[in-house]
Amino acid sequence: MDYRSLFIKLIVAFYFVAEATQTEDVSAEQGPSLRILNGQVAASAQFPYQVSVRVNKQHICGGALVSPKFVLTAAHCVHNVDHNFLGVQAGTVSRTAGGLFRAVSSVIVHPQYGFDNDIALLQLETPFDYSDAIQPIRVADWDVPAGESVIISGWGRIYEGGPLSTQLLYSRSLTTLKNEDCAASDGLTNPGTLCLLTPQGRGFCGGDDGGPVVYRNLLIGIASYNANACGTMANGGFTKASYYKLWIQAVVYG
Repeated sequence: MDYRSLFIKLIVAFYFVAEATQTEDVSAEQGPSLRILNGQVAASAQFPYQVSVRVNKQHICGGALVSPKFVLTAAHCVHNVDHNFLGVQAGTVSRTAGGLFRAVSSVIVHPQYGFDNDIALLQLETPFDYSDAIQPIRVADWDVPAGESVIISGWGRIYEGGPLSTQLLYSRSLTTLKNEDCAASDGLTNPGTLCLLTPQGRGFCGGDDGGPVVYRNLLIGIASYNANACGTMANGGFTKASYYKLWIQAVVYG
């Protein structure tokens, strides 16, 4: 038996169980965070593509179902995590009950992942059967015009340093921006970054990372990072799904 490998796996498992447990309390967050602040409670099956990415069955991030056997999420959520500890919950708006669980068989992180290219695919051991509450979403292959309202959703913290939401929350408060507006205000020049204007008191928080950004039933982005505290006005922080469409197709259908 490779005891060294087993020891490393146990350490990783302990770390994520501890992290998941900490998200239940109201202690202050450390570092960048994301949330659906002041969001509305989603109705059952309202967002059938939304999934909960889990470590040891504890919610850590959001994700979007793009095929029966693949989930799109943020790379930083699953990078260097042993797939044996990962799973996906779908078909429920509750973080703690209902739905169907699938183990992860493989983690495919974008080959150029660093601070940029924060995108990954999770391959499931067993595909989901589609239903009213479980449906894939199509990835956009074009850029959304500036000034359009988008939908974000997730089970992240409900306020700064607060607990995770027990119910799926969503918001239509964010709007698309021109890339040059992001570059002018935040210095963001990466073509793989989705520019969204997040109003004060709105947006993502811890536990919403990897969650979907949707426009007219198309997946246009995923939550990546927030350089400021939850609820502060921001422009960047999202990975543009259309920019990675060919890579996604190659992994899912290749």
